[in-house]
Amino acid sequence: MHPLEVLQQLQVEVDAAIAARREQGCHALLSELNALAREKGFSLRELLGEPEKPAKQKTKIKGVARYSNPQDRNQTWTGHGRKPQWVVDFLSAGGLLDQLKI
Repeated sequence: MHPLEVLQQLQVEVDAAIAARREQGCHALLSELNALAREKGFSLRELLGEPEKPAKQKTKIKGVARYSNPQDRNQTWTGHGRKPQWVVDFLSAGGLLDQLKI
């Protein structure tokens, strides 16, 4: 390898090392500032004038219907949770759950 290429490679490595050290320093300082703010009864966001993040609301994902009422196809059940009355009635009449599958 030519000496100039070696120096250029070293420069790339040095630049990467400098960037990594700066990032480590930023993280360390941020941790110190957060700890100091908490110690004084504040949040860092509050001190910087940033709005607090609102609590994330869990979005309930509706299940996929796996079973339907043979008398009314609009009535469906995912197979989770309490059985609807139409399922209970069907099963008590001697039907099998597999017969209700969509």
